[in-house]
Amino acid sequence: MKPALLLLTGTRSPTATRMALALLQQGCRVDVLCPVGHTVLQVPGLARCWHFAMRDSLDSLRHVLGSGRGYRMILPCDAAVVAQLITLHEQVPALRGLIEQSIGPAACHETLLQRHRLLMAARSLGLDVPEHRHLDSAQDLLFWFREGHGRSVLKRDLSPGEARVQLVNDLSEAERAWTSFSRPVSASDLLRGMLVERDPLVWWSRRHPGRTRVLVQRFVEGRPASTLMLCEQGRLLACLSLAAVETLGPTGPAVTVHRIRHPGMEAAARQLSAHLHLTGLHSLGFVLEQGSGRPCLIDFNPHCAPTTHLAWADQPSLAALLAARLRGHPPLPVRHPLGQDRVS
Repeated sequence: MKPALLLLTGTRSPTATRMALALLQQGCRVDVLCPVGHTVLQVPGLARCWHFAMRDSLDSLRHVLGSGRGYRMILPCDAAVVAQLITLHEQVPALRGLIEQSIGPAACHETLLQRHRLLMAARSLGLDVPEHRHLDSAQDLLFWFREGHGRSVLKRDLSPGEARVQLVNDLSEAERAWTSFSRPVSASDLLRGMLVERDPLVWWSRRHPGRTRVLVQRFVEGRPASTLMLCEQGRLLACLSLAAVETLGPTGPAVTVHRIRHPGMEAAARQLSAHLHLTGLHSLGFVLEQGSGRPCLIDFNPHCAPTTHLAWADQPSLAALLAARLRGHPPLPVRHPLGQDRVS
C-alpha cells in the first residue's frame, strides 16, 4: 500500500509543488491543503486537494486531519502551518501522535517556533552562534547599539520569507524596522493579505505571539549556506548541505546554490536533531564566515525547504529518502537527476 502523506502550505511558495512531484514519483499517495490557485493543484496524480478557508484556516486543517485518512506523516512547507499543527496538538489529543511523528515531540514545539530559544539551545551545545538578543522594546535596541554592535539583522518569528528579516546599519534603521515588526496587524494589513495576497492564514496568525516576536542578531560577513535534514526521533537519517552562489540581496533567498560537504554543518545538524528529538524534514541556516569558513548558525526552519526535492545520481533527494523509509524499500531511480553540483 502506498504511504499516505499530507502536504501543507499556507503560502504560494513552489516548495509544496516540488515536494508533491518528488513524492509521487517515489510511489506515495499525496494529499494537499493549500491556498486557492496554488501551483501544486496542477500536479497530476494528487489524491485529494483542499483549500484553506480564509476566515477559519485552523478549522480547515482540523477537518482534514480529523477525517481518518490514514496519514503516515504531515509535511508542512512553512512556519505558519507548523504553528497551526502545534495549536492542534494542544487542542485535539487524538491528533497528537500523528503531529509528533511529523515534526517531533511536544517538548520541542515551543523551540521550533521561537528562533531565540533555538539559537540559545544551539549555543548550549557549543555550536557557533552569532551574538543575538530577544527584543521586548525599542529600548533593548538602544542598549544593543550602545554596547558597540554595528551592522545587525532583525528577525521576526512568524512571517514568510523576506518579510521576516531586515538588515540594519544603525540604531535609527533598527528602530524603524522594530516599529514595522512589532506593531499589531492593522485592518488594512488584513484586507491586503486576504483580498490582494490571498493569504488564508493572515486572519488566524494576526493574534499569534510569533507575529510580533523579534530578535536582533549580529550580521556575519560571509557566504550563506544551509543543511537540510531528514530526522527520526532525534536521529539524523540523511542531510544535504548547500552553499549559496548567488542570492537576492544580503539576506534574501539563494537563487543559485552549490552542493557541498561540510563536517561542521553536518555535526550541528546531528547535535540539534538529537537535542530536540526531531522527526521529519527541517533545515538549518548558516553563514560560512568570510576568511575562516567557520559555519555560524543563524537560523532554523521546522519545515520542508525549497530544495528538499533536489536529487543527483549519487545522492537521492531527502524527499525520496523519506518516501523510501515509509515504503520500506530503497529509493526509486530519479528520472532526471542533476548532472552537476551547481543548481540554479
